[in-house]
Amino acid sequence: MWHVEAVKNKAALLLSLLLVTLVCADADVSLVTEGKPVAEIVVAEDASPSVQTAAAELQKHLEAMSGAKLPLVHLPTKDVANKVFVGKNAVPKELEFSLDGVKADGFRIVAADHHLILAGNESYNFAKSFSEFLAIPRFSRQSEWEKLIGKKWRFPPMIDYRDYSEELGFHSFDGTGTLYAVYDFLEQLGMRWYAPIPELGIVTPERKDIQAKVQSLTKNPEFPVRYFVDTRVGTSTLDEFLWYKSMRVGGDRFVPIYHSVSGPTKLYPEEQPQDYYGKVDGKTDYHVPHLTSPELRKDMVTYLQKVEEHFPGIDYISIGQPDGWTFMDSDDVAAGWDKLEERGKAGRYSDYAWDFNLDVRNRLMKLYPDKKFTFFAYGQTSRIPSNLEKVPDNVVVGFTQTSAFWMLPEGRESLERRKEWISHMSSPDQLFIWEYYLQHAPNYNFPPVPVIFPALMKENFAGLYDHSLGFVAEIGWTSSNAPLPEGYPVMARPWISHIMLYLHNKLCWDRNLDIRATLDEYYALFYGPAEKEMKEFFEFAESVWMRPLPRQITAAGGFLKQEDVDRYFDLLKRAKEKAGDTVYGKRIDGIRVEMDSLSLLFKKLQRTGPNIQIMTSKEKPVIDGDLEKPFWREQDPNRYGFHTLSDMLTGEQPEHVETRVSFRWINDNSALIVGIECMEPKMDHLRETCETADSSTIFADDMVEIRLETAAGIRPLIGVNSAGVVFDEAITERLEDLPSFYKVGKVAVKKYPDRWTAEVQIDAEPISGERPTKFFPWGVNVNRQRMAGNEPEHYMLSPSGTNFREPTCMGNIFVRK
Repeated sequence: MWHVEAVKNKAALLLSLLLVTLVCADADVSLVTEGKPVAEIVVAEDASPSVQTAAAELQKHLEAMSGAKLPLVHLPTKDVANKVFVGKNAVPKELEFSLDGVKADGFRIVAADHHLILAGNESYNFAKSFSEFLAIPRFSRQSEWEKLIGKKWRFPPMIDYRDYSEELGFHSFDGTGTLYAVYDFLEQLGMRWYAPIPELGIVTPERKDIQAKVQSLTKNPEFPVRYFVDTRVGTSTLDEFLWYKSMRVGGDRFVPIYHSVSGPTKLYPEEQPQDYYGKVDGKTDYHVPHLTSPELRKDMVTYLQKVEEHFPGIDYISIGQPDGWTFMDSDDVAAGWDKLEERGKAGRYSDYAWDFNLDVRNRLMKLYPDKKFTFFAYGQTSRIPSNLEKVPDNVVVGFTQTSAFWMLPEGRESLERRKEWISHMSSPDQLFIWEYYLQHAPNYNFPPVPVIFPALMKENFAGLYDHSLGFVAEIGWTSSNAPLPEGYPVMARPWISHIMLYLHNKLCWDRNLDIRATLDEYYALFYGPAEKEMKEFFEFAESVWMRPLPRQITAAGGFLKQEDVDRYFDLLKRAKEKAGDTVYGKRIDGIRVEMDSLSLLFKKLQRTGPNIQIMTSKEKPVIDGDLEKPFWREQDPNRYGFHTLSDMLTGEQPEHVETRVSFRWINDNSALIVGIECMEPKMDHLRETCETADSSTIFADDMVEIRLETAAGIRPLIGVNSAGVVFDEAITERLEDLPSFYKVGKVAVKKYPDRWTAEVQIDAEPISGERPTKFFPWGVNVNRQRMAGNEPEHYMLSPSGTNFREPTCMGNIFVRK
């Protein structure tokens, strides 16, 4: 009897499930049928900026998929049966929709009974706390800040205003849950935002029929804060700004962590109390904070009070050490604050910094008892202080790391330091990760290989779930003045950088993400017929990157080999042959173009000339031939000064004449400035027969030649005779890379009784001149041909022993970082 009843109950259950399935199938909400709109998008008339953007994005992408443009209305109409409500305020009360249970800037998607609701929590952190300075032009904020506070202290760099989109009305840091809900729904329909390149970076399926599946879905972020910095997307393109938003970048709060100690100390050091600064070897060093100084501690509190006054509504106060801090005041060293021997380099200054941080915090707590505070664990304060039993509950530690380097022993040490910090914390809201993904930024100019490390990324996140409030991810950026094609992103090398950033953000929302399955989907959707070859390409790139070898590439070693370069390009060639001239092929071309300079890397490593570290300058000088002006003479001659040329054949420096050269790189990456000084005892014998620009007769005169080879392989030759006539040209192995013509920026010659000088501005853009670095230095040689003597003399920066045109005899110039 029991058995029969059980069978009946089971049958009834199956019938019930079948009916539910049929009802659900019938209840899918149709949005487009046979290419025609059958629904309308409803958004409140007073909707916030990101909610309005969400509605517009939904309309745009549904049309791109189907050709059907859904009407956008502020109130539901009777003529259209199906409704898409965007934002909580658009939903009618009778639907009883709520965001209860949605955490941070999460969202909810509900689809049933002829309606679809896409809504989430909104948090406009930027408008709330930064509105006082939003209308002030960027380069005027420092002066306005000084007027407001009555001090010559630095405008607090808590946030990059360039990541605020004036067109859309919100910042990339803002929590925009409704916009996330729209992107999540579009992903359900098959869309993917893989890269920030207009048209090519998005996968958009073609669908004549579009339905929203019945669902009641709530998604909360794994971390309430998910920032990307140095994106500068507010001033680039909407495509790039919205790419970050499609990956759900943002947060429900603003957590400032910046070098706030630089506020009182950085900009006008000679005008500040000198006790702010430490003394090293008896001399004041303006890069060294004197953290035991009572005056600095007192003024640090005052500075942060001013920040609190003019940037209201921020729950946290940042007490952050100066950037690039490497030395300590000599008296503080003598007092035992330098812990190098006991704690190693990573913990050398931890006790010292935390003594300062906690004292400033305690003073501020008397004024703001409910505030929280952020401290850095950065550089020589990466280790926890030796006497800290527990991180105070109102303190957040900003731990800096580069998880992409965890295949190296020093990378594993960083991971162990992070675990030590976590063990001394009582809440996941006390750890904030500052992650570096900036290998391809111009200041680093890392070899242009795909940096692929999914296993390390998974390990990184696994150790942070339930232990951290989130990330600041610092990514590669281009120079703010770098020439870019219209609509091209600010992000550096987006074709070889995008996929790991995509994975990073996916893991910020889903701890159970199957990374390999996500990558397999990427290969299939993004590369189509070349799926197999591109999977092989990226998996090979991963195997190269994961080698536990030094990241710096030299002729003797490093993680990258010449045979790797050959295989990269072979795989790309095979993939391109499969994809052809399609959207898939264009994506492969984008990768190849970004990697092109790699083909010259090992050739450049064979240069035999000297390695010359050059100084940077914030501003271009007036090019007038004067090498006595501060632009040249205020730099330390022992580090970045003038270099003496030697005899081309013997390599010896002559006694009767001297020739010296110096280089300066303009910090906005726009130009290289070269200054050459030619001592000449016979100024009245200078040979100056050439009077016409670009005439080969210049090579018979008293002249100087500058030969360069940029990272892109373009080799400018610039000749200047003592009369100021110029010969300029550029060559390369790839003729298609040459500009239609080449002309050097500016040249000037100046004559004195005992010498003549040449000053040359070489613009970077015409010669694809990315910032020269140790990884990708520029080849350089400078030659002086002296004809004022009895017979020709030749002096070179890098003597060849044969002739001036031998490229392997070039030296290397580079900017440190």
